[in-house]
Amino acid sequence: MQYTYIRSDFVYKISLLNEFFDFVFFTDHDSVANKEIIEYFANKRKEPQKDIDFLKSLSQEFMERFTHNSFRKVLQDMSDELQRLPVLSITVPVAFSLEHTNAIGEWVREKIASNIILDVSVNSTVSVGCRFVWKNIMHDFSIEHYLKLHEDDLSTQLILSVPQKS
Repeated sequence: MQYTYIRSDFVYKISLLNEFFDFVFFTDHDSVANKEIIEYFANKRKEPQKDIDFLKSLSQEFMERFTHNSFRKVLQDMSDELQRLPVLSITVPVAFSLEHTNAIGEWVREKIASNIILDVSVNSTVSVGCRFVWKNIMHDFSIEHYLKLHEDDLSTQLILSVPQKS
């Protein structure tokens, strides 16, 4: 999950793990999480391929942390840990592709904090630029904010740029 950058993706993956381990431990087959059981799960549940790819990407060492008796506690611990991570909330005008979101996530983890997660929201009123919240301070780089901030100067410049009639 080190390449997961968005809070909602973390929550989704924890939910997927819960569903997977419910399947592993409470259906009629071997109760061991491994690559074969992932295939069996995929065939029975018809999960999206990206979900199956995620499960397949998990190491055997990671899978072994989950036992019949411990998996709910391990998942709860993961959820609790998620709540403790620093969050950078960002508001953008359009939804970004996974590639762009990952690029932003990589940059933020390199430049700000290695354990940070993004909370991305889309708001079409942020027509150019973005807004973000870091350490409870909002930073607004939207064109609307810039225009409001410099409204008087822009009006003056507009008036001065219009030729005056003699």
